Amino acid sequence: MGKKVAIVTGANRGIGYQVARLLLQQFPGDVIVTGKDTARGRRACAQLTREGLKPIWHELDVTQSASIRMFLDFITETYRGVDVLVSNAGTVFPKDTPLSIYRQAELTVNTNFKGTMSLMRYFLPLLRPHARVIVVSSELGVLSSLGDKIRKEIDLNKVTMFELDKLADKYLSAVKSNVWAEYGWPDRILEAVSVLQNALVYVIARDLRADCRRNILVNAGCPGWTRTEQMETHLDENGCLGGVVARSPEEAAVDIAWLALLPCGTDSPNGNIINKRQIVKNE
Repeated sequence: MGKKVAIVTGANRGIGYQVARLLLQQFPGDVIVTGKDTARGRRACAQLTREGLKPIWHELDVTQSASIRMFLDFITETYRGVDVLVSNAGTVFPKDTPLSIYRQAELTVNTNFKGTMSLMRYFLPLLRPHARVIVVSSELGVLSSLGDKIRKEIDLNKVTMFELDKLADKYLSAVKSNVWAEYGWPDRILEAVSVLQNALVYVIARDLRADCRRNILVNAGCPGWTRTEQMETHLDENGCLGGVVARSPEEAAVDIAWLALLPCGTDSPNGNIINKRQIVKNE
């Protein structure tokens, strides 16, 4: 077996950066800091290095298959396996963005859901026994947030990755035609895409239960409202959203890192949405 390795995507700022920082302090192996902005990523790694930590930078754009394959080659050649995979790369648009609703939805789906799914398809074969996989998502993306018409298309015991991918395309078509509400999709883009992410997590965990590699846990980690660059314009003057005080990235990262460091032999949570270390029912 090669040296232990943890991967954090979208780790050059915000929650991802803080998760990487915690793993560098606590994980017994290498931690790979990834993101699509190399200049920013190198600056982030330089800051971590100044703290006495030893990050390893690698460029990774989860929306580009070629980028994922290049990163996969690096991990395969260097480590021959993966112990922790934190899929944090995602998009949230500022409140005053000039982009159309459709363009926002398209970019969010392509990064948060399709990018995550592509990453999983490439890296699932590399997971070692006792690996931990965390998809940073939102507890708002539960099945009960859907209308009956769409809800019937997501049977968590049967739905496949392929079917979820097609459902994402249906969502984008509904947004393009301005009829997403009529089809039963949530009004907020992040909420709709999180439904797909959380279902994906369940499907992966479900399918891995029969795998010969023991004790691989896959969960969706909800950081809650967090004071990141991307969320700043959504918060009021008191740093709240919907009456809830946003957490700092440092606070949010603690619970994500906890999922990544669940000890060997732990069998729960698995396939769940987790917020503040509690299971959120996806029904």
